[in-house]
Amino acid sequence: MANSGDAALVLAIRTGDAERFSEVVRRCDGMVRRIVSRTIRDPDGRDEVVQRTFYDAFRRLDTLADPARLQAWLASIARHCVIDYERQRARRKEEPFADRAARASRGWLWEEVDALPAGLGAVLRLRYRDRLSYAELAQRFGVPVSTIRGRIYLARRALRRRLEDNI
Repeated sequence: MANSGDAALVLAIRTGDAERFSEVVRRCDGMVRRIVSRTIRDPDGRDEVVQRTFYDAFRRLDTLADPARLQAWLASIARHCVIDYERQRARRKEEPFADRAARASRGWLWEEVDALPAGLGAVLRLRYRDRLSYAELAQRFGVPVSTIRGRIYLARRALRRRLEDNI
């Protein structure tokens, strides 16, 4: 859907009136959110992808061949941002927690682990730093292996939230 108003707006931005990009955001936000919301259900993820879409569009505005087709171009960027987000999310899910922990700078990560509540940090330290098996942890804590699995799950979740809050 070509729009001469879009063409004039793009021209104004390209010739130095960068503040007018806020008009692009205001006019196209609903469309971009609808595209993103088709795939991404998490509100924080949706906001992240919408923001990324407009950031990429602003950076690459000079590559828009037909300024009258701004909305179609933005829709394409939004779809690509959704794909990138989903790929990154899939990679994070596939990569074991221990591998992520090993890659991370050990100093600050273990400080974050130590700050976890009620013994959750201890179970992570013993499992990933000291490399105790689930059976060894169960014996050490005097609980079934299934309880250790649950504690590790809770500890990972608490650490993930803590790291997301501090980023």
